[in-house]
Amino acid sequence: MAPDEAAMRAAARELIAAGRKFLDAAEALLDDPAATERVVAMMSVVSQQVQRVVSDAATDIAKRAPRTNKKT
Repeated sequence: MAPDEAAMRAAARELIAAGRKFLDAAEALLDDPAATERVVAMMSVVSQQVQRVVSDAATDIAKRAPRTNKKT
């Protein structure tokens, strides 16, 4: 087996293992509504923070952009 093939097989096995863990976690959330609510609440907070950071970055970029005078 070529070294590249061995690396690809190892990566594929890691992806499969990660997929299994993801499915186990999803199943656990289905079995525990309170945990699902906590995860949704946490993701809401994270998304609000991301939105704030992106908005602040866009504002900062807009302030730094050179102004052009377009006369047509």
